[in-house]
Amino acid sequence: MTMREDLRGLVERESPSDDADRVSRLAEWIGARLASSGAKVERLVCPGRGDALRATLRDEAASGGTLLLGHLDTVWPVGTLAERPFRLEDGKATGPGVFDMKAGVAVAIAVFERAGSAPRPPRVSLFLAPDEEVGSAASREAMLAFARDHDRVLVLEPSLAGAAKVARKGTGLVDVRFRGRAAHAGLEPEKGASALLEMARFALFAASLSDPAAGTTVTPTVAGAGEKTNVVPEAARLSADVRVWTRAEESRVREALAGYEAADRGVSLSIDARFDRPPMEETKASRALFDRVAFLARSLGREIRGKRVGGASDGNLTAAAGIPTLDGLGPAGGGAHARDEWVDAEDLEFRAALLSRFLEESP
Repeated sequence: MTMREDLRGLVERESPSDDADRVSRLAEWIGARLASSGAKVERLVCPGRGDALRATLRDEAASGGTLLLGHLDTVWPVGTLAERPFRLEDGKATGPGVFDMKAGVAVAIAVFERAGSAPRPPRVSLFLAPDEEVGSAASREAMLAFARDHDRVLVLEPSLAGAAKVARKGTGLVDVRFRGRAAHAGLEPEKGASALLEMARFALFAASLSDPAAGTTVTPTVAGAGEKTNVVPEAARLSADVRVWTRAEESRVREALAGYEAADRGVSLSIDARFDRPPMEETKASRALFDRVAFLARSLGREIRGKRVGGASDGNLTAAAGIPTLDGLGPAGGGAHARDEWVDAEDLEFRAALLSRFLEESP
């Protein structure tokens, strides 16, 4: 099969994060394609999310080599394909999940086929998570255990207008619950303790932790309080999105949130601040990895730039585990998570050739 045929097969097998059966069926289909290249393929059960896929062309007893990393799931619900079927027109492929990230998976299949036919196959593995779009909680442990057996990780998430991603922000979520004291808003409001007012103070405090110079953003996003218009609100809740470039900024924000004290002593609060993905910081090792890929791209007649991006991926996890990681090596396109999602079908071949060349020349 050609990469374009594989891409059609991938897109036409819908795999939303919340449909474990469909995700597992996609893993089975990809596994069969990889097995034909001589890879050893395993499916790992990730409770509630379906199967992860693990494949390798190297001696299982050996460590080292390159791990290609990606995911099976998409943000699109079942039925989207009927509304927006796979199409390939004027060099552009469209359809749910085509850019994020089934085009990258099609490239991985082609790379394995080429590697498997080599006289001496390179040491390359692949891990596809079933739940990346929802935080990778079910697959994280297995993914990191496998990644630690490798010298480097190349993430096949979409490129940024053709550029690789040399750094990604860490992502965090702050959930706060406020508990005050209800009272009649007209007769005796002074006897109440407003959870709503305290929530408003906290929202301003949280936003003040943003640091534009450092690239840190703390953005209140969802809030709610009260049930009756004539009652001092007894309960309130607020969520905030946090993005940071460095672990140091993550620690600063955590410590500041933990130190918050309610201005109204009649209101108590609980703060749950968690970072589901730490920042993917650029290191000397990851920069060397990018420089190598960029050199090989030039040998194939293309320039690849390195970009820093605000969104996170599973590359954040492998980088934080100390494994040199380079992200954004999937084909170019646009519209991730949008209805006009598309991928440059002409870029599929270049990406497969680049990765194959990298593997040929890597230990």
